[in-house]
Amino acid sequence: MFNRILPFALVCALGSYVPVAAAQQQTAEGAQRFLALLAKDGHLNVGLPDKNGALMSVQGTRKTTYRWQNKGVPDNSRPGPYDDTSAPVTAPLKWLLVIRKLEGMNESANADACTTRAETTTTEKLGSTSSDSHWLTKETFFNVERLWYQTTITDEYEDPAVKYAGPHFFAWGRAVISRAANGRITARAPGLKFNTELVFLGDMVKDPDLADRVEYAMKFLKASCDKTTATGF
Repeated sequence: MFNRILPFALVCALGSYVPVAAAQQQTAEGAQRFLALLAKDGHLNVGLPDKNGALMSVQGTRKTTYRWQNKGVPDNSRPGPYDDTSAPVTAPLKWLLVIRKLEGMNESANADACTTRAETTTTEKLGSTSSDSHWLTKETFFNVERLWYQTTITDEYEDPAVKYAGPHFFAWGRAVISRAANGRITARAPGLKFNTELVFLGDMVKDPDLADRVEYAMKFLKASCDKTTATGF
């Protein structure tokens, strides 16, 4: 169904990327299987920037509490020297989403070589708690007294696995494919809430030949699934 003839210009531009050992016919279905193998080996990940292009992040709350110390132990029975505070915070995710399963399937659960369905997960959990002791001075008639208190800062964030829960769908006919100097290859397609990115971590794999094959497979899918190619341009 998708064995269309690639535009001549694209064939010329990508001809050097075709593996020499490839003897079987190249199809969009084959390109999907190739990307699925990469995902299974951990070489392909998913990014979900928002519609404004902002990278993945989670929202949370930073709570700061102040408690007087009694013999080095916080006394929670009475407030500290300052009022407790609570404020919203945002934190970027450090890592892309890990792909659990990648396959050529559309939103109707039908096999579709022009759509990639990605089931994702992440083990990244953001949040932290830190405490520190401080003191204030209180002058008396005879000397200066130190009054010790503890400051505790707690950051609590939403679960990124819930916020970015899949499955996510990637439409190859609308893809924009780019390659960075370090070998990282990104295929980006628009979505309803997030833009979906399939990212080959070339800077981590460090295999230029494999990067060439990934770029070729992605551009093959785009050319095979772009409806405008039927016009001959």
